[in-house]
Amino acid sequence: MKNEDVIQYYDKMAERIQCPTETRNKAKDFSQYDIEFMKKRASKQKTLLDLGSGTGLLINALVDDFKHITAVEKYQNFSKFISTSPNIEVINADLLALPIKQKTFDVISLFGVMNCFNLAEAKSIYQQAFDLLKPGGSLIVKNQMGIHEDVTVNGYSEEIGSNYFANYRHVEAEMALLNTFGFTDVSKFDIYPKEYNRWENTHFYALSASK
Repeated sequence: MKNEDVIQYYDKMAERIQCPTETRNKAKDFSQYDIEFMKKRASKQKTLLDLGSGTGLLINALVDDFKHITAVEKYQNFSKFISTSPNIEVINADLLALPIKQKTFDVISLFGVMNCFNLAEAKSIYQQAFDLLKPGGSLIVKNQMGIHEDVTVNGYSEEIGSNYFANYRHVEAEMALLNTFGFTDVSKFDIYPKEYNRWENTHFYALSASK
């Protein structure tokens, strides 16, 4: 399975984006729940690496909660909406080839990102995240996942009017995958109201893991 369709979809969105909320893809606004979840894990003594920051819907609300935030976003037209706060550094780069090598971070977050990557790509990203996390640090992953099995969308989406790819891997398999890279204490959280989960075979979960 490859994700050329989702790459093309976001390429086109980046060319025309006018408002930071366009990256929600017509989904409900669940940013308040993401922000609340992260604030509970924040500290002014901690550094945050946010991978796939998009237009900053999450990290713009966390500026005062972390010592420093490094935001990695592939599209410059998305990252232009990220706060210009002095404690936020924006890096425009592909998550499959992170240019960060010498730093490590207290917290790494991946919100609404991992379903855009196939399994081989996910393994690459998780390995890089493990290498960039400080001992005792935390990885936070949140996205839609399969409830009983992997669920893959690969074709035309009537809802967004475009070809699209998404790999909603089985939640228990995703947790086990994190363990294979050395992550420990992998926990699952159901952070959204019931009505935010529109499909019978997938569910939004947040995963927390430690190094």
